Amino acid sequence: MRFVHAFLLASLFIFARPVHATEEQPSIDEIVHGVESAYQNVHSMRADFVQITRSAALGEETKERGKVHFKKPKMMRWEFGGTQAKAFVTDGKKMWVYTAADKQVIISEELGQGAGMSQLLDDMNNLSTYFDVSYASEPMDSQKKGYVLDLKPKEQTSFKALRVTVAKKKYTLERVVVVDAFDNEVDLSFSQVRLNPELADSMFVFEVPAGVNVIEGL
Repeated sequence: MRFVHAFLLASLFIFARPVHATEEQPSIDEIVHGVESAYQNVHSMRADFVQITRSAALGEETKERGKVHFKKPKMMRWEFGGTQAKAFVTDGKKMWVYTAADKQVIISEELGQGAGMSQLLDDMNNLSTYFDVSYASEPMDSQKKGYVLDLKPKEQTSFKALRVTVAKKKYTLERVVVVDAFDNEVDLSFSQVRLNPELADSMFVFEVPAGVNVIEGL
């Protein structure tokens, strides 16, 4: 279920749209204002993503690709391609977690942490309410294409650290890195982003394939 939590965390920052800056190196307050302004008129999004998962205990790295769709309020659909096909889908009330290799889908009416994260996604115009934002202590060459920021939650969360990269001047999301309590990392990069596409609500209801074992109520 770890990849589900990573998706939800990553979901917080993906609804960005261009906001022009007036200075080459904006202050943190300017960045926060830009992000909050950017979220006001975005109601849906689709993008391609690359996810790199790094295990601190095993020293292993796994790379996967897929597509993600969002729609307010609280709807998300993450689909992984390749030989390890899987999906996470929620309509804001019900959650489906599908793993093709296991021929299994877990269905839950209790979204748990997902409910809070989805609500936060809807309220990203109040970013400063939920996070203390600062520039990350990264080498300068990592800041050439974007601003690397550390986000510290003001309330207790299940993750240890959250780092995001936003494009210079446009303030659009490019990357999210989530570190859990065991120092495992989920690194998500986004491309081919489309803002406000027409997405039917039915896209956020998972159709269970034939022959798949259904587990309910977890």
